[in-house]
Amino acid sequence: MKMRISRWIMVGMAIAGLSMVAGPVMANNVVVTNTTFKVPNAGKIPVQFDLAWDNSWREGVNYDACWLFVKYSTNAGVTWNHATLGESGTNPVGFTSGSGTNLEIVVPADKTGAFIQRSGSGTGTVANTGVQLVWDFATNGVSKSENARVKVFAVEMVYVAEGPFYLGSGGGEVGHFYQYTDGVQTTEPYQVSSESAILVGATNDNLYYVNVGGSIGDGVGPIPAEFPKGYSAFYLMKTEMSQRQYCDFLNTLTATQQGSRHDSALHFSSTRNYIKKTSNSPAFFGCDANNNAGSATNANVALLNETNDGEWVACNYISWGDGAAYADWAALRPMTELEFEKACRGPLAAVANEYPWGEAKLELKETSVINQNTASEAPNQGNCHVYPNALYSPYRVGSYADASSSRVNAGAGYYGALDLSGNLWEQLATVGNATGRGFMGTHGDGILSINGHANTATWPGLSGGEVTTGTGVGFRGSEWNNYYFSARVSDRGAGSAGGGSGATTSRSYYNGGTLRPARSAP
Repeated sequence: MKMRISRWIMVGMAIAGLSMVAGPVMANNVVVTNTTFKVPNAGKIPVQFDLAWDNSWREGVNYDACWLFVKYSTNAGVTWNHATLGESGTNPVGFTSGSGTNLEIVVPADKTGAFIQRSGSGTGTVANTGVQLVWDFATNGVSKSENARVKVFAVEMVYVAEGPFYLGSGGGEVGHFYQYTDGVQTTEPYQVSSESAILVGATNDNLYYVNVGGSIGDGVGPIPAEFPKGYSAFYLMKTEMSQRQYCDFLNTLTATQQGSRHDSALHFSSTRNYIKKTSNSPAFFGCDANNNAGSATNANVALLNETNDGEWVACNYISWGDGAAYADWAALRPMTELEFEKACRGPLAAVANEYPWGEAKLELKETSVINQNTASEAPNQGNCHVYPNALYSPYRVGSYADASSSRVNAGAGYYGALDLSGNLWEQLATVGNATGRGFMGTHGDGILSINGHANTATWPGLSGGEVTTGTGVGFRGSEWNNYYFSARVSDRGAGSAGGGSGATTSRSYYNGGTLRPARSAP
């Protein structure tokens, strides 16, 4: 599937008069256009738009979706706040799907955003007019007489259905999970059959893992009932975060918050991080692979509007703190390492030493990459970006997939998530230490601390009310600068590697941070 990059709608709005200007919004294949406002009523206003994305599907209980959320400003874009939606539930008051694909909209109880997805079976392009979200501006303390600007963001997700699954493959991966029995065998997969607490340790029928200690984990438990285990349904970001998406995030932050979430000294075009900024305060961020924005009359416009400038490349140089801040800002949450195995393997029986596409082998490695830095960048062959490779850097998100790809060809997990192995590490909540096990699946609320940190209760790395350490963090899935064996689904060689502040404060050309946020299904 061709991935197009995130942009935003900016609507300048005097609520009483409905004056506005609007532009396109795209997020990895998602396009939102023709945004208008309807007549406000009782402190709420419908925001109407046309919505389209390619290669959508719904087959039985499995489907993809879009997570939409809104930011607003009442001071000409100096600061941005998270909008509260007007109603919750499925197809709430004020929703219309207009003409096109039959869609449903699901607004969770916290009203921080909405899932939009097919309402029935089908595959192909979604193209709808007249889709609406309702903004409860009165609840957000905005009056009809105020001028407001609105940015609407869209993130492609996949739905991971409720049901049992296995941890561990029966193979020999480093640190893999298994069901303890006689103290001799270490390969029997452990079945997760509910969200109840899981006992951990060297006792019959418990969950356990090999090579206890170090970056593998402490080997103790229990894993509490509140810790998301992957049995209950959840949504997961379809791809790793692109550089354009991270730029859009930065462009809603204050100068102080931006300073915590970006360090230009660590970004080098030789390893394909193309995020650039203007000297404004707060700065404006965009992508500039050809390094020509500095010569433009208006650098902001150049950074925003120029295409084929590396926007689609997976966003490296992202620490745990950066990724956690993005997840909190988007009203999502971190994924756990148990959910990672569920997203890869699905409900199927485990295959020894398997990769996310359900086989224990890689396709042929790529020998070249075509259309670099464009929306169609793609390796000439292969299905997983690990070392050695044709391009010493991350690739475009979802670069192995197109409209005709099989799961194996695309390197996709059971539910359609891409690049779960390779490209960039997946950083997530570990079960390998007490801090990680204390994560209760709390969702972000769209609001960061004044310093630009995630500040949601129970999240790994939380210290003094802000995510400023890496304690409770693990790494799964390998990356482009690592070998094939760590890309296996059940490899936990770095399953509890966060350890301390380094995972939060250090940025690397190969790390991916919390680039794949999740959200528990409403």
